[in-house]
Amino acid sequence: MTTTISTSTVRRFFGLLGWILLVPSVLSALGAAWMLTSGLGMLGGTHTAAGRVVAHQDVTVGTSTRRGFARHSIVDFVAADGRTHRFTDGVARRNQAVHDIGETVTVRYDAKDPSRAEIGSSTTFKVLGGGVLLLFSGVGVLVGWVLLRLRSKAGAVAAHATSD
Repeated sequence: MTTTISTSTVRRFFGLLGWILLVPSVLSALGAAWMLTSGLGMLGGTHTAAGRVVAHQDVTVGTSTRRGFARHSIVDFVAADGRTHRFTDGVARRNQAVHDIGETVTVRYDAKDPSRAEIGSSTTFKVLGGGVLLLFSGVGVLVGWVLLRLRSKAGAVAAHATSD
């Protein structure tokens, strides 16, 4: 006994699969673009300075079923103008990635606004993470678009076959 799948079922499947890939991929691409712009924004017109981790701020991370704790490092540094600034790094770190209190870290800060600062490795994380996420999002968008195109091609083939 052979089972045949109708063309409309295949079209619906391609369409559904295309949208399932396309929508989250576009949203991920927007998040990746934000990561890249915030990371790259810290690369142009920045100064670097040595900073010292003075404290940690604990935060809860994870889902409702699996919770964990991470830490934001609180860092003091002296800007080029001689003033001391304190900031909380935007990247929460876990386990071995947490900087120890008293540890010296490289700080990148905006030359025009030293209050906009972050640990140098956080900038690298944002740029690399944003780039990889953007790459995979682009692949998802491309595959979703191809599936949506296949859906319309399957419909055209079916319409042509029934008219013959």
